[in-house]
Amino acid sequence: MRRNNGAHRVIDVLCFAVFSIFLISGLTSCEETCYDGELNNAEEGVDCGGPCVPCDTSNGTCFDGIQNQGETGVDCGGPCNDCITDTSILSPDFICEGTGGSSYFPLSESSYWIYSMPNNAWFQLEIIGTVTQNNGQDYAHMVTTGAFSAHDYFRNENGTIYEWNTTLEIDEVYLPANPTPGFSWTTSSSDSIVIVATNATLNSQNGCSYDGLLQVATYNGGNASTNYYKQGLGLVQLASVSAYLDSAVVY
Repeated sequence: MRRNNGAHRVIDVLCFAVFSIFLISGLTSCEETCYDGELNNAEEGVDCGGPCVPCDTSNGTCFDGIQNQGETGVDCGGPCNDCITDTSILSPDFICEGTGGSSYFPLSESSYWIYSMPNNAWFQLEIIGTVTQNNGQDYAHMVTTGAFSAHDYFRNENGTIYEWNTTLEIDEVYLPANPTPGFSWTTSSSDSIVIVATNATLNSQNGCSYDGLLQVATYNGGNASTNYYKQGLGLVQLASVSAYLDSAVVY
């Protein structure tokens, strides 16, 4: 599977925030200057601050394809994510093939995933460390930045991915081990989660033709959303907000 030439709470947060994205789209005329490599339009720094993403985080100019703002490589180092030297991760096919691992939701520290959305919007998921919750279990701390902001906590136990519900202080199943089509469960927020397929195919906007994907549908009232996961890579598409995986580093 090669690139063609030519999260549920994290994910639920993103789905509910889709309305915010449409509001943000009204600022498109301002955002057009956020990627031109110049200090203009009330920006506090080159392509950051003001109408653009903040200058004081790793989000500033870390996605403009230019080495600037103290970066040590193009969009890496300095205020951005570390520059990658692992040749397998640098492979142009990595975003299509992943690590070859078995987990649909890898939780290795320092892994991150960047997603593109309409109107030049984007968000990033990153595993920044480990947190021990009140049940004594260690959880990978996932931070969402960009168009959305969230802190979520996941752990893998015998293949099942659990998410820590910080309000109720309980574990909830995020993805089951050995998922089978038709398997379903209900969350504490009354979401109904259904495994739709374990061998779904998808032609992504990132140029990858995926197969063998885990397709998961979430139903809440009259609303439905579908997510796709690839083993050894993670979440590759959130259909509900037209978000697709644009780049990733997974260890």
